[in-house]
Amino acid sequence: MTYSFLPSILAVLAASSSSAMEQTSPAAAATCRQDVDSLQRRIEMNYAGYVLEVDGRKRRQLDDTLTAIRAKADGTSAADCLPLLNLLVAWYRDPHLFVFQEDIPDTTEAGRRRATVMRRDLSEAAARAYFAQNRAHLDPVEGIWNDAGIRIAIVPAGRDSRDNFDAVVISSDTAGWQPGEIRAQLTRRTGGGYDAAFWTRSRNVKSLVGKIYRRVLLRFDPGMWGKEYPVARTDSGSVNPVDAHRAVLQMRGSTVVLSIPSHDPPYRFTLDTLLKANDAALRSANRLIVDLRGNEGGSSWVTNGLLPFIISDPPRRSPYEDDDPVMLSSPNQIAYAKRSFAGPQGPDSSPSLLRLLARMNANPGKLVPLSDSLDPPSATPHITPTYGPKKIAVMVDHGTVSASEVLVLRALLSTRAVVIGEPTEGALDYQSTNIVWFSTLERRWGLGYPTVTRSTKLPLNGMRGVGIKPDVRADWSRIADPVGYVENLLAKRP
Repeated sequence: MTYSFLPSILAVLAASSSSAMEQTSPAAAATCRQDVDSLQRRIEMNYAGYVLEVDGRKRRQLDDTLTAIRAKADGTSAADCLPLLNLLVAWYRDPHLFVFQEDIPDTTEAGRRRATVMRRDLSEAAARAYFAQNRAHLDPVEGIWNDAGIRIAIVPAGRDSRDNFDAVVISSDTAGWQPGEIRAQLTRRTGGGYDAAFWTRSRNVKSLVGKIYRRVLLRFDPGMWGKEYPVARTDSGSVNPVDAHRAVLQMRGSTVVLSIPSHDPPYRFTLDTLLKANDAALRSANRLIVDLRGNEGGSSWVTNGLLPFIISDPPRRSPYEDDDPVMLSSPNQIAYAKRSFAGPQGPDSSPSLLRLLARMNANPGKLVPLSDSLDPPSATPHITPTYGPKKIAVMVDHGTVSASEVLVLRALLSTRAVVIGEPTEGALDYQSTNIVWFSTLERRWGLGYPTVTRSTKLPLNGMRGVGIKPDVRADWSRIADPVGYVENLLAKRP
């Protein structure tokens, strides 16, 4: 597989101004180059995708990209190195490989951002008046959004600006943010989404990319805002008004619609509470629609309580081979295994972990099996199907990622479920993220990389760059009422 985005990366580098090279001291320039080289070394040491997939033609493509990035890094200050680091990880096209930005301002950032947050005089009444007057021509990002109690109006940055936007706080339930402060500045990207300078709650500034899913979710990874106004009638009530991460359950006659935006463990309680409170409705429903569009991932076990309503016995045949998970051996990986797989009394209390560590220590730089023949069978308990809803649909899109894709795979195994929508993100080849620090400027930037690899056969039968294909394709951008569309499809199914 070749990477179609490679020319665009090189184009970005070629189009960059050379003025930074002329104005930057050699010492500062060397630091950015050191960060680029340090990041690449961490990738080579810890990322199994580099070992399995970078050879031949792709090796030459990576070398060309690294040469271009390093040339630009030689003329870029360390403080401005982040875009180049992001270009490097983007080459690998893996959602679980990314540059992590620390949320605690380091001394360098504190010195550069001492002026903290900018302000703009904008009341909620004025924002609503603007949205009402221009509703037919609004950009999808314009409107009032909720960030866990902080309400934000996103409006054009200037009277004649249609590509740049200010996200202005209009009300807050915390002392940390005040009305009129700018929470983020967004610029529309040519390929979709928005580049964002994003002020965190600790007043650090992160460079993020925002994308809109389901017309009502603005996801920054990390971070998710829910749209409050204006919202189409067909989307009304589909987002939790307090925190967009939380699941929402709605009744449409005899159809239960369950929207799950996140698999992050803190939000499992909300989902389990909804399932328990609506158990009778779920058991008696004719149809169940599970909306996973824009789900940010997290941990697959978060939706274990929902599985009985989706699975079937016997199952359908899986479109994917059984996993044979492995780990790449490195000092960082060994430390991760000790931390993540230890028993209640520490690493020495787990014979399985001790055997894994022995394999990793004996095979540095190689892929080793995550388990062996002496390990007990999977501790995952048997789940008995709950034959309540007679027809089940799972809605997916390109934003359905990571742990949520595990639920999609379970739905594809069910004889009573149908997966509808667009191919998912395709983030299950390399899983379970760890972060290691690499920045030369204190603990400022880290590499987020996947620790567990699905199979040594990758990229054969891989999901990355392809996604999980639904049973029924649907282009949500062309459908005014996606949930109603799915409900009608289910009604026609035998």
